[in-house]
Amino acid sequence: MTFGGHQSRRKFLQHAATGVVAAGALTALGPGRAGAAGARTAPSPSGKRVAVFGAGPAGLTVAHELAERGFGVTVYEALDAFGGKTRSIYAPDSGAVPLPGEHGFRSFFGFYHNLPDTLRRIPFPGNRNGVWDNLVRLNAAMIAGQDRANLTIPLPLPLPFSQPPMSVQQFIDSCVAVFQTLFRLPPHEALFAAERLVVYVTSCDERKLGQWEYMTWTDFAKLENSSPEYNRFLGDGFIKSLVATKSANCSAHSIGLVGEEYVWSLLGINNDNDDRGNDRVLNGPTSEAWIDPWIAHLRSLGVEFHTGARLSSLTLDGTGIRSATVTLSSGAPQTVEADHFVSAIPLEKFGAILSDDILAADPTLAGVHRLQNAWMVGLQFFLKERADIVNGHISYVDSPWSLTSISEAQVWKRPLTTYGDGTVEDVLSAIVSEFDVPGTLNGKTARQSTLEEIARESWAQIKAHVHGKGGVRLTDDMLHSWMIDPALTGAGTPQVAYNDPIFIQNPGSWYDRPDATTAIDNLFLAGDWIKTQMNVSSMESANEGGRLAANAVLHASGSAHAPAEISPRFRQLLWEPFKAADVALYRAGQPNAFDIVDRRYPPTANPPGSSEGGSSGLFTGSSQGSVAGSSLITGSTGS
Repeated sequence: MTFGGHQSRRKFLQHAATGVVAAGALTALGPGRAGAAGARTAPSPSGKRVAVFGAGPAGLTVAHELAERGFGVTVYEALDAFGGKTRSIYAPDSGAVPLPGEHGFRSFFGFYHNLPDTLRRIPFPGNRNGVWDNLVRLNAAMIAGQDRANLTIPLPLPLPFSQPPMSVQQFIDSCVAVFQTLFRLPPHEALFAAERLVVYVTSCDERKLGQWEYMTWTDFAKLENSSPEYNRFLGDGFIKSLVATKSANCSAHSIGLVGEEYVWSLLGINNDNDDRGNDRVLNGPTSEAWIDPWIAHLRSLGVEFHTGARLSSLTLDGTGIRSATVTLSSGAPQTVEADHFVSAIPLEKFGAILSDDILAADPTLAGVHRLQNAWMVGLQFFLKERADIVNGHISYVDSPWSLTSISEAQVWKRPLTTYGDGTVEDVLSAIVSEFDVPGTLNGKTARQSTLEEIARESWAQIKAHVHGKGGVRLTDDMLHSWMIDPALTGAGTPQVAYNDPIFIQNPGSWYDRPDATTAIDNLFLAGDWIKTQMNVSSMESANEGGRLAANAVLHASGSAHAPAEISPRFRQLLWEPFKAADVALYRAGQPNAFDIVDRRYPPTANPPGSSEGGSSGLFTGSSQGSVAGSSLITGSTGS
């Protein structure tokens, strides 16, 4: 087992096929302008030049949609790699072909529709449907606990399974887990859980955005006053596998929305493709299976890329942006000129460049400073043996650090032995989501721990959940090395920081999130943190945000091209009569018709003796809209 050594030196390495622009070429930042003091984005047949800042899924989507419509697009990326949070991370000094890891596992749920459309339009050698054909169906998910049987949940539709969802022993353990739950879950909590779910799905849109948006899922579902068993399934135990957030931080509307989408997808309704099920992952490292081919395709469309170029300011001229300034890796500033400017950088980076004159031109952008994000850090365990724990994602529900993981070798097409020194056969790709709760091994929080302590503690928590259960073997002698996301810096010191946090949908955040179009004529926004139908942080939201920004540019430029299509969210017709009736109840200041046990009144019309949006039923607990967790980072932090 290896803890320490070169494995704890972290930096981003881009896969060789990506083709990073050489540092000497970066100073020009424009075609044919080497050594120029300023730069203009690439010319185009339409004559419209667009500068896109940020090469994550949102920025690349903007570039894709506009380049296909004849715009000249130049993308500026602060890092030396493309893909943002989705990119693969390669372990330094691990071999001629570095060991691949991920920022976290990548779920392409069946209810995603916009992103799969983009994947189909990215050519990939040998694939009829482009990168989309690199998606692999998962057949199960596991809710793993300590000192109890683990529950393996088959993902049955469509039948037949692409491979057995569980072993015989895992089936037996799952039956035991179900009976353990039945005996431990109080009947009144089971009924209350059903009531909460019915209340959400029958709520009208006005109530969802005017009432449930303003309270946490913890408050909505009364998790703080419920049994551990209730929390296991209606709390973070299952939520962490669906949404990149936690129930105490996230609005009830956001979690309810994606939870409903997932259930219909699980039942084979509203899936992107009936043959791939409701949970899909890529068949290789993300950069190799998706991002690198995307960059190559965009270059073939005329898109130009510059890495090591961080957006540092915008210069306003009347009602529009005259130019932008990027800071190069050398620290030198560089001016960028274009007809349209699209910011597709993370919210905390965008908040840092909001100057007084920008806010004066569009006061609604001040809401960006009230948005919040959290640390969710990728951790790779490189193994010398396969660890096919389950053919899907695992949520370690008793882990104090809120761990989740997936074993990559079972879905990756290229053998892991072709990377590194040839002895690694699997990658257990995990995510650490809780940084302020003491661990079980050394009693420290992840925020207090060194990189090696984070790896040791996380490994111990994972083993405690799965080793020896269902025939699973996970022992120290299997461990080759480990790698933590290099964006986590200063670990084990008071200066610990994480440079790549993820947006969380804190209560009320919908009304602080900007649209793709701003009040500034030629400034547009893209990302999973702007207003999108999907609402929650995800690759689908980022893709939708990119399409919205591209359409805004098309509209502002007077383009005759058709806008990028945006698939509407699925609406179950069964609920529509109930939602229609709920409109009248909501406007009259009354609870939802099914809100019986823990009646919640809209904040605009509260009955005597009840607090705003509060409880008048059998349960008491945290106040509406409370946000727990000191790990939250406001959107106004520096870049």
